[in-house]
Amino acid sequence: MADPYGPGQPAPQPPLSGLAVASLVLSLLVCLAPLGLVLGIVALVRIPGNGKRGKGLAVAGTAVGGAVVALATLLLVVGGARFDAWTEEGGGLLGSRDTKAGTLFHLKAGDCFAPAGRLFSPEGAEHDRMTDTSVEIMPCDRPHPAQVYGTFRLKGDHAISDPAAIYAQAIEGCVPLLHDFAPDTWTLPDVGFSSYYPESVSATGGDRTVRCWLGTEAGLPEASLRQDPSAWDAGQLAYLKAMRPSAEAWFSIPEQVDTDLAAATAWAGRMAEGGAESAKLLRAIDGIPARAHGPVTALANRLDALSGIHRSASRAPSLAEFGERWDYNGDENESGEEWEARLALGLPVEDEEGDGEEQRP
Repeated sequence: MADPYGPGQPAPQPPLSGLAVASLVLSLLVCLAPLGLVLGIVALVRIPGNGKRGKGLAVAGTAVGGAVVALATLLLVVGGARFDAWTEEGGGLLGSRDTKAGTLFHLKAGDCFAPAGRLFSPEGAEHDRMTDTSVEIMPCDRPHPAQVYGTFRLKGDHAISDPAAIYAQAIEGCVPLLHDFAPDTWTLPDVGFSSYYPESVSATGGDRTVRCWLGTEAGLPEASLRQDPSAWDAGQLAYLKAMRPSAEAWFSIPEQVDTDLAAATAWAGRMAEGGAESAKLLRAIDGIPARAHGPVTALANRLDALSGIHRSASRAPSLAEFGERWDYNGDENESGEEWEARLALGLPVEDEEGDGEEQRP
């Protein structure tokens, strides 16, 4: 039979497989190696049937793509294991995968956190305010240094450049939030109370949010300190509500009470008003056990007496006179009567040695 291509003319080669070429090229690109592996396998399956060239390219693409994919998988597995070990052995501020880095500006009411720096200002600082805003936000069901109990915005939209004025607003706004968060402050552990607030704010913008928290350098218990009102009966709830004005006045004590007459007398005035209001509310409580009537009445009488002392102190002309008027035979609080009232109502009280608590119905 005659040569259809003529004497001395070579037969034309079959076309090159595009899949084989694409397989090798893509396999050399790390991020596209899986696609190169797939195209190489497809090319090897199709080449015998379509007669195209490129089997060697397809084999190479499949081999290179498979090797790159295997290496990438190994790196991911090893890298993930190393990351887990890092987070478990101290990768964050507190070494836990459950924590996340943030700032004070990310904190919401109820959040537990650890500061990057000091939790409280050094003793003698003019105002108790954190200066390092970096924190580690963490679960409350593990030891934690601090917990936010509330946030609020500074009043008004005007500029405030006086840090003392902002601090006064912080104290005024944080105190009621504390009693919303933990109505029975008697049962809180030994904690400090503080807040973060801007040193100055403009009239046109800026963060005006005050964040209030309680904490201790030694760490809080492995639980949220938020209190559930459903844990108390009606009489106990009424008692805690009645004592709130007095407690809020007490917690509003200014840092300058020993050095600033105006701050001291203003606080004494709040104590007088808060004590009188609590005495009034205590006498109006209904539905408490008969055994509690006497102690609750005795507490109300004591608050009224203290209210008179505090009102006198609020009119003192000097700090020395303020101290003399405030001190009532060395017994300037109602803790004894309050202890008896709480005991009669079945609320927890410290034992006589002060080293524990007991609950008695």
